[in-house]
Amino acid sequence: RGGAGPRAEEGRRSGIEEPARGGARAMFVNRGGASASTSCLKASPALPRRRASRGPRLGARDSGLRRPLRTRDRLGRAGRGTQAAEGSGREAAITGDLVAPQMSEVEETTIVEDGASRIIFRIGGLIDVREVEELTEKVGWPRRNPHKVKLALENSFMVTALYRQTLSEPGGSVECEDLIGCIRVTSDTVFNATLWDVTVDPAYQGEGLGKTLMEMTIRKLCRLDIRTISLFAEPQVLEFYRKLGFRKDPQGIKAMFWYPIY
Repeated sequence: RGGAGPRAEEGRRSGIEEPARGGARAMFVNRGGASASTSCLKASPALPRRRASRGPRLGARDSGLRRPLRTRDRLGRAGRGTQAAEGSGREAAITGDLVAPQMSEVEETTIVEDGASRIIFRIGGLIDVREVEELTEKVGWPRRNPHKVKLALENSFMVTALYRQTLSEPGGSVECEDLIGCIRVTSDTVFNATLWDVTVDPAYQGEGLGKTLMEMTIRKLCRLDIRTISLFAEPQVLEFYRKLGFRKDPQGIKAMFWYPIY
């Protein structure tokens, strides 16, 4: 389970379906070649273009405290569909809790749109440390040291995220947005990548958004020709990752950990 010290990173559980209740961890790998291409590009169904029937409609949901737009939100703002824009870059000034991962060029895709609300998938731009920690607390993870979280995000290869945006009117400008899903990715940028802190706001679970977040993250890594993608999963979410093409290493490779003894 997560907690203070190195175990918090290595043992971080998934926030896709429900908070973890302990148990052994398993390392899953989505290896390259035809397997990776098939799982991340061919087997995935078309992305949903309208909100699933279960749960409240976007326009009717009370999201509570809404975060007004900040400098990060205006970086590379995209309209409908997918657009790429020049991101802030690592040379940009980091204000307060905003940090830039290594890959900071902004790409956005609209996943669901419903009147004056929409959900977007975003790669790049600045990440709000406070928002990330608030999201992980919603799924039941213990609070982490904010400074360490900031360093982890800043030194990650990339961060992919889902945001719920409120528009001034249907098709209008974005007034505010809330982080509802996130994945942090570390990588050597060539051969391997590992997914960490996979989280989806409990209010949005069960609508296929976690699956979409994972698939689009894997697709991006495949486009970068990174073909070995790994993650650490606890027992209650193993089937979720199996359906996305992850499996235990076919060569029988086992993950090993070294923890300091305090």
